Amino acid sequence: MNPKDVLKLSIQGMSQRKLRTGLTVLTVMIGVATIIALISLVTGVTASITQSLDTIGPTTIYMSASGPDGFFTDAQISEIESLPNVSSVIPILRFSANITTSTGSSSETVLGIENSSLASVLGKLNIAEGVPYNDSGNNQALLGYSIANPTTGSAPNIELDQPLYLSNVRAATGTKTVPIVPTGILGDYGTSFFVDPDTTIFMPLTEAESIINKYSYNVLVIKASSLNSTSALTTVLDDIFGNSAIILSVQSITSTVSSITGTLGLLLGSIGGISLIVAGIGILSIMMVSVSERTKEIGILKSIGFKQRDIMLLFLSEAIMIGVIGGAVGMVAGAGGSYILPAALSHSSGSTGFSSSSATTHSGFSGAGRFGSGGAAGGGFGGSAGFGGAAGGASSASVSFSPVITVQTLLLAFGIAILISIAAGLYPAWRASKVDPIMALRSE
Repeated sequence: MNPKDVLKLSIQGMSQRKLRTGLTVLTVMIGVATIIALISLVTGVTASITQSLDTIGPTTIYMSASGPDGFFTDAQISEIESLPNVSSVIPILRFSANITTSTGSSSETVLGIENSSLASVLGKLNIAEGVPYNDSGNNQALLGYSIANPTTGSAPNIELDQPLYLSNVRAATGTKTVPIVPTGILGDYGTSFFVDPDTTIFMPLTEAESIINKYSYNVLVIKASSLNSTSALTTVLDDIFGNSAIILSVQSITSTVSSITGTLGLLLGSIGGISLIVAGIGILSIMMVSVSERTKEIGILKSIGFKQRDIMLLFLSEAIMIGVIGGAVGMVAGAGGSYILPAALSHSSGSTGFSSSSATTHSGFSGAGRFGSGGAAGGGFGGSAGFGGAAGGASSASVSFSPVITVQTLLLAFGIAILISIAAGLYPAWRASKVDPIMALRSE
């Protein structure tokens, strides 16, 4: 039989049962759209996190002294620098303080770091206004984007050279207030790890030391000489410092993220696959009903010369067309849904991208997965020298991303829809081909 005739008869058969066919196409569309949307979202999140980590550098290792009183000395830094496969060691002094302006005050994280090391720690130095501070300058600072441009309350934006005050800093000599003048404002970094540039105040290392009267460091950023040596260097550092330091490498995080998101993508894709299986059951059901209703039509077709393979091809083509139409519409719906879903979640949570927050009451890594993103309510060293926040403070992180829709994802979802449609249509088509034409013509 001519393929054109098969297509024409298939369309005619489907058009006679518009509502039933439309609902079956809808189930296929939902399954395809679900697979594409969920996989595209997971791929987008993975790409965003991986890009952020790659910007920091895969050979980067972060060390945080355990406990609020844990610090690294210059002698320990020299010891680390003498280890094999160490390219550089960047000392950082982190503490929390209240920043006060003419409109009020808020608790923020402060990082003392040499300006030449900012690009290595942040991945790139993105300054929206002004210039970096001078390492030998007094009372200078570089403000994170969110600090200079607050989005909550009625506080105005902070301008360059506008005097600010750091207060409630617990130094050895007691609480004091220190004036600072911002020389520059960082751009919006968005997704970040370990160091959150948007919510941090950066200042010269020597100035941070003099403010809290502490000439040692609670955070070290170590650069390995090569990617292959990063894992071995992390093991050596762990052996040396043991429980006195928290050590985490970008390489290990990247590997963990890839493993988790890969598993998550498979899980979410399976959810869409289940939807398509349900759609396949729907196709099987509608085709079985169609065969039962069209018994007399099958008898007529056989009486005028249609062979068993022609009848089978006719009904199988109807199932395939349901899969093709549902798959094609599902690809469009899935692509659109992958952009609509993050926007809807972002609107409902009041932030860009997905966000999460957790309260930390111990040293170490916060649930948000960022270093230095939390502030202490009472100032001081923040109660914790670990990655991700102070005791009693809230640490938060958000991942801004765009869904990544690949041709492979589209073809995978479409191909699965076609295969399930064929599988669901095989038995009804075979059963239709086996109908006895004499018995069929006698049926009402």
